[in-house]
Amino acid sequence: MPRERILSADALQAFLAWLSPQKIEDGEAYEKARHRLIIFFAGRQCREPESLADKTIDIAILKIAEIPAEAQPIAYLFGIARNVFRDYLRDVEREQTASANCQIYQSHSQLDVERNHACLDHCLNELPQDDRTLLLGYYSQNKRAKIEVHRELAERHKLTPNALRNRVFRLNQRMARCVNNCIEKSSA
Repeated sequence: MPRERILSADALQAFLAWLSPQKIEDGEAYEKARHRLIIFFAGRQCREPESLADKTIDIAILKIAEIPAEAQPIAYLFGIARNVFRDYLRDVEREQTASANCQIYQSHSQLDVERNHACLDHCLNELPQDDRTLLLGYYSQNKRAKIEVHRELAERHKLTPNALRNRVFRLNQRMARCVNNCIEKSSA
């Protein structure tokens, strides 16, 4: 989890001065910028556009010392907003994947459990041998042994640790889609 940084009063004053160099009412310039950011996020169907707008402004305040003096405030804020929106989409996708994975395993009857396992076996067999071996190896150990297995897998596949995690993440998504489709077909 990222460390929370504290917004200082000085940084806020510098941000407001940057946002409104003509010295019009600072609160008015702030509210106009915030309103435009809310519209930006609402237009992209975000669940909490106000929260994302505030997050965008917080990031700008934290980075005020790094912002070039010639930067146009609204354009710069929208650049930050695009990155915040990308993070939001990534989080939504993770939530949907986690929700789908949970739904697979929520059924309690023995017949459902057997069907889920059959679908999981079917989908594992659909993977190319290399991917299947990678996925099964990745989850084969716990604690310290897991770290060593991950290191060996990364070396064997000539991947960095992050690239290995990304590849396994994509394989998990692929498996979740396959298992969900299989369960839907067998339920119908």
